[in-house]
Amino acid sequence: MRKIQRTMLIVFILCAWCSMASAGDLDQGLTLMKSGQLGAAAEFFNSFVQTHPKDKKQTPEALAMTGRILDAMADYLTGEAEKKCYWGRSKERSPECMRAEAESLNAKYGAGAFQYEHAILYIFYTGSHFKELLSKFPKSSYAAEAEFYLLLHNLAGHPDVVLPRIKEYLSSHKRGEWNRRALLLWARVNEDIWFVHRNWSWVLYNDQVSPEDLMIRAEPYRQEALRTFRDLMKDKDTFEGKAAAREYASLDANSDDGVTYSIVNDSSPGTLAAWGVDAPAQMPAQTRERKR
Repeated sequence: MRKIQRTMLIVFILCAWCSMASAGDLDQGLTLMKSGQLGAAAEFFNSFVQTHPKDKKQTPEALAMTGRILDAMADYLTGEAEKKCYWGRSKERSPECMRAEAESLNAKYGAGAFQYEHAILYIFYTGSHFKELLSKFPKSSYAAEAEFYLLLHNLAGHPDVVLPRIKEYLSSHKRGEWNRRALLLWARVNEDIWFVHRNWSWVLYNDQVSPEDLMIRAEPYRQEALRTFRDLMKDKDTFEGKAAAREYASLDANSDDGVTYSIVNDSSPGTLAAWGVDAPAQMPAQTRERKR
Protein backbone atom coordinates (compact mmCIF):
# COMPACT_ATOMS: atom_id res chain seq x y z
CA MET A 1 0.00 0.00 0.00
CA ARG A 2 2.79 2.40 0.93
CA LYS A 3 4.63 1.50 -2.29
CA ILE A 4 1.53 2.34 -4.32
CA GLN A 5 1.12 5.64 -2.49
CA ARG A 6 4.78 6.54 -3.07
CA THR A 7 4.41 5.66 -6.75
CA MET A 8 1.28 7.80 -7.05
CA LEU A 9 3.05 10.71 -5.31
CA ILE A 10 6.02 10.48 -7.70
CA VAL A 11 3.68 10.37 -10.70
CA PHE A 12 1.78 13.39 -9.37
CA ILE A 13 4.99 15.40 -8.90
CA LEU A 14 6.24 14.47 -12.37
CA CYS A 15 2.92 15.43 -13.95
CA ALA A 16 2.91 18.75 -12.11
CA TRP A 17 6.49 19.44 -13.23
CA CYS A 18 5.64 18.58 -16.83
CA SER A 19 2.66 20.90 -16.71
CA MET A 20 4.76 23.75 -15.31
CA ALA A 21 7.53 23.18 -17.85
CA SER A 22 5.00 23.23 -20.69
CA ALA A 23 3.29 26.32 -19.32
CA GLY A 24 6.55 28.19 -19.00
CA ASP A 25 7.98 27.37 -22.41
CA LEU A 26 8.32 30.47 -24.58
CA ASP A 27 10.56 28.80 -27.15
CA GLN A 28 7.78 28.47 -29.70
CA GLY A 29 7.13 32.20 -29.67
CA LEU A 30 10.84 33.00 -29.89
CA THR A 31 11.19 30.63 -32.86
CA LEU A 32 8.25 32.30 -34.62
CA MET A 33 9.76 35.74 -34.01
CA LYS A 34 13.21 34.78 -35.29
CA SER A 35 11.72 33.18 -38.41
CA GLY A 36 9.89 36.42 -39.25
CA GLN A 37 6.39 35.21 -38.40
CA LEU A 38 5.80 38.29 -36.29
CA GLY A 39 2.01 38.23 -36.19
CA ALA A 40 1.94 34.61 -35.01
CA ALA A 41 4.69 35.33 -32.48
CA ALA A 42 2.85 38.35 -31.05
CA GLU A 43 -0.34 36.31 -30.69
CA PHE A 44 1.59 33.50 -28.98
CA PHE A 45 3.22 35.78 -26.41
CA ASN A 46 0.05 37.77 -25.82
CA SER A 47 -1.90 34.56 -25.28
CA PHE A 48 0.72 33.39 -22.79
CA VAL A 49 0.26 36.60 -20.81
CA GLN A 50 -3.50 36.04 -20.66
CA THR A 51 -3.24 32.41 -19.56
CA HIS A 52 -0.35 32.88 -17.09
CA PRO A 53 -0.89 36.36 -15.60
CA LYS A 54 1.00 35.64 -12.36
CA ASP A 55 4.05 33.81 -13.68
CA LYS A 56 6.77 36.14 -12.36
CA LYS A 57 9.51 34.45 -14.37
CA GLN A 58 7.98 34.04 -17.84
CA THR A 59 5.17 36.57 -18.11
CA PRO A 60 7.40 39.69 -17.95
CA GLU A 61 9.41 38.26 -20.84
CA ALA A 62 6.22 37.49 -22.78
CA LEU A 63 5.00 41.05 -22.22
CA ALA A 64 8.32 42.48 -23.40
CA MET A 65 8.36 40.28 -26.49
CA THR A 66 4.78 41.24 -27.36
CA GLY A 67 5.70 44.90 -27.03
CA ARG A 68 8.84 44.55 -29.14
CA ILE A 69 6.97 42.82 -31.95
CA LEU A 70 3.91 45.08 -32.03
CA ASP A 71 6.15 48.14 -32.06
CA ALA A 72 8.05 46.71 -35.03
CA MET A 73 4.80 45.84 -36.84
CA ALA A 74 3.17 49.28 -36.61
CA ASP A 75 4.23 50.39 -40.11
CA TYR A 76 3.07 47.12 -41.64
CA LEU A 77 -0.26 47.12 -39.80
CA THR A 78 -0.91 50.72 -40.85
CA GLY A 79 -0.15 49.78 -44.45
CA GLU A 80 -2.52 46.84 -44.35
CA ALA A 81 -5.26 49.04 -42.89
CA GLU A 82 -4.71 51.69 -45.58
CA LYS A 83 -4.90 49.00 -48.24
CA LYS A 84 -8.27 47.89 -46.92
CA CYS A 85 -9.68 51.35 -46.26
CA TYR A 86 -8.38 53.44 -49.16
CA TRP A 87 -6.66 51.46 -51.89
CA GLY A 88 -8.13 50.15 -55.14
CA ARG A 89 -11.87 49.64 -55.19
CA SER A 90 -12.34 49.92 -51.45
CA LYS A 91 -15.78 51.24 -50.58
CA GLU A 92 -14.74 52.31 -47.11
CA ARG A 93 -12.52 55.36 -47.74
CA SER A 94 -12.99 56.99 -44.35
CA PRO A 95 -11.17 57.62 -41.07
CA GLU A 96 -13.82 55.49 -39.40
CA CYS A 97 -12.52 52.49 -41.32
CA MET A 98 -8.99 53.10 -40.00
CA ARG A 99 -10.31 53.50 -36.47
CA ALA A 100 -12.20 50.23 -36.86
CA GLU A 101 -8.97 48.55 -37.94
CA ALA A 102 -7.24 49.88 -34.81
CA GLU A 103 -10.08 48.57 -32.67
CA SER A 104 -9.82 45.14 -34.29
CA LEU A 105 -6.16 45.08 -33.27
CA ASN A 106 -7.15 46.06 -29.73
CA ALA A 107 -9.62 43.18 -29.64
CA LYS A 108 -6.72 40.87 -30.45
CA TYR A 109 -3.91 42.37 -28.36
CA GLY A 110 -5.73 44.13 -25.54
CA ALA A 111 -7.66 47.35 -24.98
CA GLY A 112 -5.62 50.44 -25.82
CA ALA A 113 -2.77 48.56 -27.51
CA PHE A 114 -3.19 50.57 -30.73
CA GLN A 115 -4.47 54.04 -31.53
CA TYR A 116 -5.28 55.67 -34.85
CA GLU A 117 -3.98 59.20 -35.38
CA HIS A 118 -5.87 60.72 -38.28
CA ALA A 119 -3.60 63.78 -38.58
CA ILE A 120 -0.79 61.53 -39.83
CA LEU A 121 -2.93 58.60 -41.05
CA TYR A 122 -1.10 56.21 -38.76
CA ILE A 123 -2.02 53.37 -36.41
CA PHE A 124 0.62 53.36 -33.71
CA TYR A 125 1.44 51.01 -30.88
CA THR A 126 0.90 52.66 -27.50
CA GLY A 127 3.33 50.57 -25.46
CA SER A 128 0.48 49.05 -23.45
CA HIS A 129 2.34 45.78 -22.78
CA PHE A 130 5.35 47.68 -21.45
CA LYS A 131 3.03 49.68 -19.20
CA GLU A 132 1.47 46.46 -17.92
CA LEU A 133 4.94 45.01 -17.33
CA LEU A 134 5.94 47.98 -15.16
CA SER A 135 2.64 47.95 -13.31
CA LYS A 136 2.61 44.23 -12.46
CA PHE A 137 6.30 43.30 -12.47
CA PRO A 138 8.27 46.43 -11.49
CA LYS A 139 11.20 44.36 -10.20
CA SER A 140 11.49 42.20 -13.31
CA SER A 141 14.72 42.14 -15.30
CA TYR A 142 12.63 43.50 -18.19
CA ALA A 143 11.45 46.57 -16.26
CA ALA A 144 14.42 48.70 -17.42
CA GLU A 145 13.50 47.94 -21.04
CA ALA A 146 9.89 48.90 -20.45
CA GLU A 147 10.93 52.19 -18.84
CA PHE A 148 13.30 52.92 -21.70
CA TYR A 149 10.66 52.23 -24.34
CA LEU A 150 8.16 54.54 -22.67
CA LEU A 151 10.87 57.20 -22.28
CA LEU A 152 11.73 56.99 -25.98
CA HIS A 153 8.15 57.74 -26.93
CA ASN A 154 7.80 60.70 -24.59
CA LEU A 155 10.53 62.99 -25.85
CA ALA A 156 8.73 65.60 -27.94
CA GLY A 157 8.87 69.06 -26.41
CA HIS A 158 11.19 71.74 -25.11
CA PRO A 159 14.72 70.67 -24.09
CA ASP A 160 14.13 71.91 -20.53
CA VAL A 161 11.42 69.25 -20.26
CA VAL A 162 12.96 66.46 -22.31
CA LEU A 163 16.50 66.40 -20.91
CA PRO A 164 15.45 66.01 -17.24
CA ARG A 165 13.44 62.91 -18.20
CA ILE A 166 16.59 61.27 -19.53
CA LYS A 167 18.58 62.36 -16.47
CA GLU A 168 15.95 60.77 -14.24
CA TYR A 169 16.30 57.47 -16.09
CA LEU A 170 20.09 57.66 -15.87
CA SER A 171 19.91 58.24 -12.13
CA SER A 172 17.95 54.99 -11.79
CA HIS A 173 20.24 52.99 -14.10
CA LYS A 174 23.79 53.98 -13.27
CA ARG A 175 25.61 51.10 -14.95
CA GLY A 176 25.22 48.30 -17.47
CA GLU A 177 23.56 48.10 -20.86
CA TRP A 178 20.58 50.29 -20.02
CA ASN A 179 22.86 53.01 -18.72
CA ARG A 180 24.76 52.88 -22.02
CA ARG A 181 21.55 53.05 -24.03
CA ALA A 182 20.36 56.03 -22.00
CA LEU A 183 23.72 57.76 -22.55
CA LEU A 184 23.39 57.14 -26.29
CA LEU A 185 19.91 58.66 -26.08
CA TRP A 186 21.33 61.62 -24.12
CA ALA A 187 23.91 62.24 -26.84
CA ARG A 188 21.41 61.89 -29.66
CA VAL A 189 18.92 64.24 -28.02
CA ASN A 190 21.62 66.86 -27.49
CA GLU A 191 22.46 66.47 -31.17
CA ASP A 192 18.78 66.99 -32.01
CA ILE A 193 18.72 70.18 -29.95
CA TRP A 194 21.89 71.39 -31.68
CA PHE A 195 20.29 70.73 -35.05
CA VAL A 196 17.07 72.56 -34.15
CA HIS A 197 18.88 75.54 -32.61
CA ARG A 198 21.23 75.73 -35.57
CA ASN A 199 18.32 76.01 -38.01
CA TRP A 200 15.65 77.81 -36.02
CA SER A 201 14.81 78.63 -32.42
CA TRP A 202 11.94 78.22 -29.99
CA VAL A 203 12.20 81.88 -28.96
CA LEU A 204 12.40 84.80 -31.37
CA TYR A 205 13.63 88.20 -30.21
CA ASN A 206 12.06 91.05 -32.20
CA ASP A 207 10.86 88.36 -34.63
CA GLN A 208 14.41 87.79 -35.79
CA VAL A 209 17.43 85.72 -34.73
CA SER A 210 20.74 86.08 -36.51
CA PRO A 211 22.57 82.98 -37.81
CA GLU A 212 25.39 83.81 -35.40
CA ASP A 213 23.02 83.75 -32.44
CA LEU A 214 21.65 80.40 -33.54
CA MET A 215 25.15 78.93 -33.74
CA ILE A 216 26.06 80.26 -30.30
CA ARG A 217 22.95 78.75 -28.73
CA ALA A 218 23.45 75.45 -30.53
CA GLU A 219 27.13 74.80 -29.82
CA PRO A 220 26.90 73.78 -26.11
CA TYR A 221 24.55 70.94 -27.08
CA ARG A 222 26.92 69.75 -29.80
CA GLN A 223 29.80 69.74 -27.32
CA GLU A 224 27.74 67.76 -24.79
CA ALA A 225 26.83 65.21 -27.45
CA LEU A 226 30.48 64.89 -28.52
CA ARG A 227 31.60 64.42 -24.92
CA THR A 228 29.03 61.69 -24.32
CA PHE A 229 29.89 59.95 -27.58
CA ARG A 230 33.57 59.94 -26.53
CA ASP A 231 32.66 58.32 -23.21
CA LEU A 232 30.63 55.63 -24.95
CA MET A 233 33.43 54.98 -27.43
CA LYS A 234 35.58 53.69 -24.57
CA ASP A 235 33.42 50.53 -24.66
CA LYS A 236 34.25 50.05 -28.31
CA ASP A 237 32.93 46.48 -28.56
CA THR A 238 29.39 47.35 -27.43
CA PHE A 239 26.51 48.36 -29.69
CA GLU A 240 26.51 51.79 -28.09
CA GLY A 241 30.26 52.22 -28.50
CA LYS A 242 30.13 51.39 -32.20
CA ALA A 243 27.13 53.69 -32.77
CA ALA A 244 28.86 56.48 -30.86
CA ALA A 245 32.01 56.17 -32.99
CA ARG A 246 30.02 56.55 -36.20
CA GLU A 247 27.96 59.47 -34.96
CA TYR A 248 30.89 61.22 -33.31
CA ALA A 249 32.75 61.39 -36.62
CA SER A 250 29.73 62.97 -38.30
CA LEU A 251 28.98 65.45 -35.53
CA ASP A 252 32.64 66.41 -35.14
CA ALA A 253 32.50 67.48 -38.79
CA ASN A 254 29.44 69.64 -38.01
CA SER A 255 27.08 67.22 -39.69
CA ASP A 256 24.15 65.27 -38.23
CA ASP A 257 23.09 61.66 -38.76
CA GLY A 258 19.89 62.64 -40.55
CA VAL A 259 17.59 61.27 -37.84
CA THR A 260 15.55 63.36 -35.40
CA TYR A 261 14.96 61.17 -32.35
CA SER A 262 13.25 63.74 -30.14
CA ILE A 263 12.14 67.34 -29.54
CA VAL A 264 9.99 67.92 -32.66
CA ASN A 265 6.51 66.47 -33.05
CA ASP A 266 7.40 64.31 -36.05
CA SER A 267 10.48 62.81 -34.40
CA SER A 268 10.98 59.05 -34.55
CA PRO A 269 13.15 57.09 -32.11
CA GLY A 270 12.83 53.95 -34.22
CA THR A 271 12.09 50.47 -32.90
CA LEU A 272 14.04 49.00 -30.01
CA ALA A 273 16.26 47.27 -32.56
CA ALA A 274 17.69 50.71 -33.36
CA TRP A 275 18.93 50.85 -29.78
CA GLY A 276 20.68 47.51 -29.66
CA VAL A 277 17.78 45.45 -28.31
CA ASP A 278 17.21 42.00 -29.84
CA ALA A 279 13.94 42.94 -31.49
CA PRO A 280 12.61 42.68 -35.07
CA ALA A 281 13.50 45.85 -36.93
CA GLN A 282 10.76 45.43 -39.54
CA MET A 283 8.58 42.90 -41.31
CA PRO A 284 10.29 40.29 -43.52
CA ALA A 285 11.20 41.28 -47.09
CA GLN A 286 8.45 39.24 -48.73
CA THR A 287 5.82 40.99 -46.59
CA ARG A 288 7.14 44.43 -47.50
CA GLU A 289 6.92 43.51 -51.18
CA ARG A 290 3.29 42.49 -50.80
CA LYS A 291 2.59 45.77 -49.03
CA ARG A 292 3.97 47.77 -51.95
